[in-house]
Amino acid sequence: MNEALVTKDLVKRYGRRNALDGFTLAVPLGSVTGLVGQNGAGKTTWMMTVAGFVRPDSGSVNILGRGSFDAEVHSGRFGILPQDSELPLEARPRELLVRYARLQGLSPSAAAAAADGLLEAFNLSDKATSQVRSLSHGMRKRVMVAQAFIGDPEVVLLDEPLSGLDPVEADRMRRFILDRRGQTTVVISSHQLDDIQRLCTHVAFVSAGKVDRMDRLAALLADGRSLEDVYLNG
Repeated sequence: MNEALVTKDLVKRYGRRNALDGFTLAVPLGSVTGLVGQNGAGKTTWMMTVAGFVRPDSGSVNILGRGSFDAEVHSGRFGILPQDSELPLEARPRELLVRYARLQGLSPSAAAAAADGLLEAFNLSDKATSQVRSLSHGMRKRVMVAQAFIGDPEVVLLDEPLSGLDPVEADRMRRFILDRRGQTTVVISSHQLDDIQRLCTHVAFVSAGKVDRMDRLAALLADGRSLEDVYLNG
């Protein structure tokens, strides 16, 4: 299997508007693939459809060769950071991550170890038992990204993972994602083209509910241009 995730001809209509209009994309196994496009291009709808939160009107989704998302089939193998996701204000980061790890199929001891490992990786160990309501926006965002990686899933979708992070924590997040190249298949939707260029092995340009172009980052930048120049000027 060369692709971790394949969607073919996905269509999703909201009234007269097609949020997805034949969205076809094959995400290489072990890649970090960036989705680049304007607001309303369909990136978030595509992620929500892949994750099973949105039902397409037509087309197909195939995750790890096992068809569309099924909690019984893909438990422990798939993670997602949805756009504008929120956490229960009264909850505490460690208990949340342990709960999510258990849902991913980890034993109680493995879930506790995974939660502690991610809290350390995201510089949140000192906030492990603080209520979410007491955390800053950036800290909450780091908890939400951490939950997407709990249990070491094989495929992770991240919608604007670096938004709201200060420079130090954004750099920590980049290094965390880079360390997973070749091990975890990651798809990142972001308007920050510098981050896409620094993190991704492949890039898909999205507009009007479909993929206009998909290529290796090295091929896109072969003539020495920046990703921003390629995106804006073709």
